[in-house]
Amino acid sequence: MKIYCFGNEFLEYDSLAKVIADEIKIKDIEFIKCNSPEDIFLEEEKIIILDVVEEIKEVVLIDDIDQLKDNQITSLHDFDLSFFLKLKKELGEIKEVKIIGIPMKGDKEKIKSSIIKLIKEI
Repeated sequence: MKIYCFGNEFLEYDSLAKVIADEIKIKDIEFIKCNSPEDIFLEEEKIIILDVVEEIKEVVLIDDIDQLKDNQITSLHDFDLSFFLKLKKELGEIKEVKIIGIPMKGDKEKIKSSIIKLIKEI
């Protein structure tokens, strides 16, 4: 299974997904660090994304991309990913997307443990 990791490693508040992806080792799980939505391989049946989400305090699983808000854009990256996913869904090019949303800050070990638990449930 592939998990696409988004974030900006140059911004501390937006880099946690990529940092944690480097630390998690699970058999048959490949973390792919992405710099743009076009890095996602759309031919996969299930797309799983790991990214930070504003205003959450714990790890959440988002399985409906319509829950993504377009009006709370904090960077061009956020707009690009949300817009890309919604557009591809509308065009029928994406069937299933799950986003593991992580808080912008918090106890990294606790966040990592929650991510691992969610991955095993997916």
